[in-house]
Order: sequence, then structure tokens, then C-alpha cells
Amino acid sequence: MIKAIAVDMDGTFLNSAGQYDHEAFQRIFRRLQEHQIQLVVASGNPIYQLHMAFPEQINDLCFVAENGVECFDRNNQLLYCGQMADEAIQGLFRLHQATPHSTFLLSGVERAFVFQDEDPDFVRRIRVHYPHLVTINSLDEVDDQIVKMQMDVPGEITAQMQAKINHDFAGQLTAVSSGYGNMDLIVSGLDKATGLRKLMEVHGWQPNELMAFGDGQNDMTMLELAGESYAMANGDPRVIKLAKHTAPTNDQNGVFVTIENYLNQLD
Repeated sequence: MIKAIAVDMDGTFLNSAGQYDHEAFQRIFRRLQEHQIQLVVASGNPIYQLHMAFPEQINDLCFVAENGVECFDRNNQLLYCGQMADEAIQGLFRLHQATPHSTFLLSGVERAFVFQDEDPDFVRRIRVHYPHLVTINSLDEVDDQIVKMQMDVPGEITAQMQAKINHDFAGQLTAVSSGYGNMDLIVSGLDKATGLRKLMEVHGWQPNELMAFGDGQNDMTMLELAGESYAMANGDPRVIKLAKHTAPTNDQNGVFVTIENYLNQLD
């Protein structure tokens, strides 16, 4: 029997407009609680943004935030939080400066940082994901613990740049793609599966008691871990190939439909 369900947000739980059906969610969430099934939000977004998405359920949800660099149990209990080494931050920033048409963001525990001269379109897009966004003129102005960085590059060199970062920063940074043309740079050794394993350790869940939904490359480790893994039909072909099952698209409420089908089997 499933004891926990982990869901990615963008491209999975959220539709193409970045929204979800709140009424349907309330109904499904009550049923999950009745069956003592824990919902885990596993996202590349920061914890404060995820709290804003679920204001009424904060204390009842578990969160794997920043692509696994932060992990929270129920009641917002912090289980662990990774931190970027200063050397890695400086090195990636130099790479950004040397790469034409790249964009750069640093994500901290409390806020995110972009440079004053950053592309305005980029800043507008990411503010949705990082509402606590501030502008800086130098890295010396960063006054938060950095847990993740984001570097976007032109699409034609994304794979090449991802491979370069994973080679040059091996053991410090891992570059993963959410499937939206960006690269998240996370602390090596931490990912969504890391967060889920920590929660499994705390709660005594086994892999075959875990269901997970995702659409992007950054979801692959948690889909490999879960006994019941679902790739969204709108997902990356590599993710669809990896997962055991395919759910309807995010615009078809694929997560809700699949969970309700499972719950109906239990009733």
C-alpha cells in the first residue's frame, strides 16, 4: 500500500498557467489524510514559494525544496539544508561572465539574488518562482546562505554547458535541467531522491510504498526511487522512458486523476 506520494510542481502538479484546481486539491487531500497517505511536495522552487502555494496545508505537508537541497518534515521541521561552497559560487559566476547571453541567479534560504544589469525578461520570469527576489551589484552583497544557483544559456549549448559544469565542478555542483531551458546548479550529492530518502528514514516508508510524479530531468532520481513512478505525458522523453507509468498531462490534471483512481481502489 502507498504511504507517501511525492509530486513535482511546475509541469506536473501545476498546469501550463502555473495554477492548480484548489477545490479538487482540497477534496483529494482530505481523502489522502483519511487513508494516512503523506503528500510530499518535491520541487526546484524555494521553500517560501512553496508555502505560498499551499497556505492552508503548510503544517500537514512535507517539502523537498530547491531540487533536494532542503528537506522539511511536517510542521515545517527542517531535516537538512545544504550550502554552496564559496569557491563553487565564485567559479560558476566567472563561467557565467564568460558565456555570452547567459543569465545568473543565486537562491538562498530567505531570498534570491540577481544582478542589477540582468536581462529584465529573465527577472520577470523567475520572480514567479522566487518572490523574495532582490538585486545586487556584487557577490559581496549576498547576505544569505546560498543553497542553489541557476544559470540559463542559449538552448543550442545547454547540453554542452551542463556537461562542462558537471565535469569542472565535480564533487561541488551538479547541473540539472527542469525541462524549461534552464539549469539548476545544486550541491553535489543532494537531489530530490536524497530528500525522499531522508523522509523515508524518518517515517519508516519503503520504496514500494512511495508514489512519485514528475516531468523533468530533475525528477529522474526520485522516479527511480519510487516503487510507483509516473511521468507526465507532457514530460521529457527521457523521463517517460524511465518511469513505470505515464499520467495524463499537467493540463489534464494528470496528478489528480491518477491519485483519485488509486484512492478509488482503496475505498
